Amino acid sequence: MATTKKKTLVKKSSSKNAKNSVRPWSWRFSILTIGIYTIAVSTLVVAAFIASSALSNERDQKRLDRIQDIYSSLSLGDDYRIADANVFGDKREYSNDNGRTYSSAVKYQHADTVSNTVADLDGKIKAAGFTFENELNPGSAATQYHYKSTKGEYVRLTVSSKPYDDATANAYLMKKDNDGNVTDRMDLNAGPSNVIIKVNLDDNNE
Repeated sequence: MATTKKKTLVKKSSSKNAKNSVRPWSWRFSILTIGIYTIAVSTLVVAAFIASSALSNERDQKRLDRIQDIYSSLSLGDDYRIADANVFGDKREYSNDNGRTYSSAVKYQHADTVSNTVADLDGKIKAAGFTFENELNPGSAATQYHYKSTKGEYVRLTVSSKPYDDATANAYLMKKDNDGNVTDRMDLNAGPSNVIIKVNLDDNNE
């Protein structure tokens, strides 16, 4: 009796099915790689930004500390009352001229004449290590002295009569012409005095 062998049928996977089974893993790997690369680049960018910001903050803080040290070195005392202050550490350049920078400024009021106040502050500024450079617009309503240290730091002193400043401001506010106004007959040396002390670590252009 003849024996009939059963043929085992093996279903071969087509190349098309093989490709379909591999492709999803290939795409997943590519997406994972791109994701890791994106995260790595973003991390480096953020780290660089943080490092740059930290360095900038440290530099500004050092400048601010030095400016505050200069003001402290003047030893003004309680008889100089602060009326307004704008002290900062970051380097602020003029928008139309990056060769000029804004100065920190503190405005004081002092219960004495302009001449006595100028003499007092002139001595204090020189004692703090600054040398007199020049006077701007001699004979004007306000006395303005410029000083410089051996480190290239600048102090600008402006002293004027508070009564005169107030009268001038009031006349302007009331829209009164200054010709023949009472301000023309006022004593420019009369106290109390308005004082503005500016400090600049970069230049003396302001």
